[in-house]
Amino acid sequence: MEFKTEVEFTKNIDFATFTKAVIIADKNVVEQFANNDFPMFKLNATEKNKNLETVQQIYTFFQENNVNRATTIIGIGGGITTDIAGFAAATYMRGCRLVLVPTTLLAMIDASIGGKSAVNFQNTKNNIGTFYPAEKIIVNLDFLNSLSENEMQNGITEIIKTALIKESSLVEKLLNREDLKEIIKQTIELKLSICQLDLHDKGERRLLNLGHTFGHIIEVLSNYEISHGNAVAIGIRLVVKISLLNRLISETDFGKINNLLDLYNLPKKINLEFTEKEVTALLLKDKKMTTNANLILFNGFQKAIVKQVSVAEFYRYFSMLKTI
Repeated sequence: MEFKTEVEFTKNIDFATFTKAVIIADKNVVEQFANNDFPMFKLNATEKNKNLETVQQIYTFFQENNVNRATTIIGIGGGITTDIAGFAAATYMRGCRLVLVPTTLLAMIDASIGGKSAVNFQNTKNNIGTFYPAEKIIVNLDFLNSLSENEMQNGITEIIKTALIKESSLVEKLLNREDLKEIIKQTIELKLSICQLDLHDKGERRLLNLGHTFGHIIEVLSNYEISHGNAVAIGIRLVVKISLLNRLISETDFGKINNLLDLYNLPKKINLEFTEKEVTALLLKDKKMTTNANLILFNGFQKAIVKQVSVAEFYRYFSMLKTI
C-alpha cells in the first residue's frame, strides 16, 4: 500500500489554513502555540503516560469539542506526542485528519515519518498501535536550538541507523559532518522513500528496526532511564558484533560502523542488570516476534538483512551486552 505525506519546512504554522481543528501538544511547548483559536489538550509527554488511559482522556477531549472526521488533529511535540496524537486520530471515529508538528530531532526524522503510531501496554513498548500516515508534517528546524544534548543524541542515532541500512550519500555527509539541516532533510526523504512503498512493515521497511529489538528491551529494563537513542545505539553496536561473529561482515566493516557511532559520541556500553526470564518475557511480547525473533543484521557496510533466531539464541546475543 502506497501513501503520500507532504513534508513542509517552515518557521511558522499558519493556523488560518485549518477550518476546524484541535491540538494535542506537549505541555513544554504549549506556550509557543497559545495564540490560536483551537482547543488544546496539554499532554505530559512521558513514556509512563504513553498509554490507553491518556488516550481515553483525549477521546473525552474530542467529544467535548465535537471532533469528527472533518476535524484536523494537530499533534505538536516529540515522538511520544506524535505517537499518541496519531493513535488517537486513527482510532477516533475510525479516522480523523492528522497533521504533525515534530519539535525534537527524533520526531522530525523518525517518529512522525511513516505513519506508525502506538502506545505502551502492560510494560511493553508500542504494542498497541496503528499504521496511519499524517496528511502533512510541518518541520520547523528552529526547535533544534532549544534541545538538550541527550535529545539531539536520540535523533542522531536514528539518522545513523537510517544511513546504515541502505546505500546512499547520507553516510558521507555524516562522516564529513556536513550541515545538519541538509542531513535531516535527506534522512526524511530516505525514510519516506522506504515507508511509502511498505506502509505495513512487511518488506524493506523492516530494516528500519535496526537496533530496536534490543533497544526497546533495554529501555523497558532500565525503566526508561536509558533514553531511546542510547538504547538503540547500544543495540546497533550489539548487532555489529553479532554480524561479525556470524561472518556476515568483515573486520573493516565492523570498524567503519563503530567508528561512525564513535564520531557522534554514542555510548559503547551500558550497566544493566537483567535475567533470562525478564528478557524472554519482553521478547515474546515484541510486535515483530513470530515463532522466532526477527533481528536486523548487517551483511556489509550500508547493507542489512532480516535474520530469524530462536528465543534461546536471542538471549545469548542479548547477554553479550556485558562484553561489547
